[in-house]
Amino acid sequence: MKQLTDELLNEFSQGSPHAFQTIFDSFRMRIFYFVKNLIDDRLTAEEITSDTFVKLHRLHDKFNTLNNIQAFLFITARNASLDFLKYRQRQRQHQSELQQHEEQSPETDIPLFAETNIEADVLQFIYTEIEKLPQRTRHIFKLFYIEGKSLGEIAGIMGTSQQTVANQKHTALKQLRMKALDRPDLFLLLLCICGPEALNVN
Repeated sequence: MKQLTDELLNEFSQGSPHAFQTIFDSFRMRIFYFVKNLIDDRLTAEEITSDTFVKLHRLHDKFNTLNNIQAFLFITARNASLDFLKYRQRQRQHQSELQQHEEQSPETDIPLFAETNIEADVLQFIYTEIEKLPQRTRHIFKLFYIEGKSLGEIAGIMGTSQQTVANQKHTALKQLRMKALDRPDLFLLLLCICGPEALNVN
């Protein structure tokens, strides 16, 4: 798979279908699982993911960095997910025969993470912290959490053992978790990127 480079960004900004496909392949599953974790609806998550990339393609000449593309994808997907959750909640309220329940808990089905205001600066901060990791640790973290490769695949790429890869991955996650502990918005984003494993790092 082609690496996400400045050259790729230039090609994307010029409307290259190949560059768009590379970015789509790199981020599609991350955006899909991000949305699915918010709304717990696979079909709608697939639709929101597709719509998000359609919007990205329409604005292909508006991005200066790959981090900006990343931020745009997450924020656009989050906003669409929140709109869906609000719509679904309204539908449930209309069907409810208990007016008291509607008045007391109008949005109880919306997850906490969906209500969190994830802005571009939050996304930028966490990815900046990723870039501060030691080179080998950073490479392993990106291969596992961003490119979705298995420990075995990474071990083959890096020419090392799976245990070493697992140790480096754990080290990276631990360092990022320490940065996020005092900021709920960062921790929730880290949880979205890395999954439940972020809760159990010692």
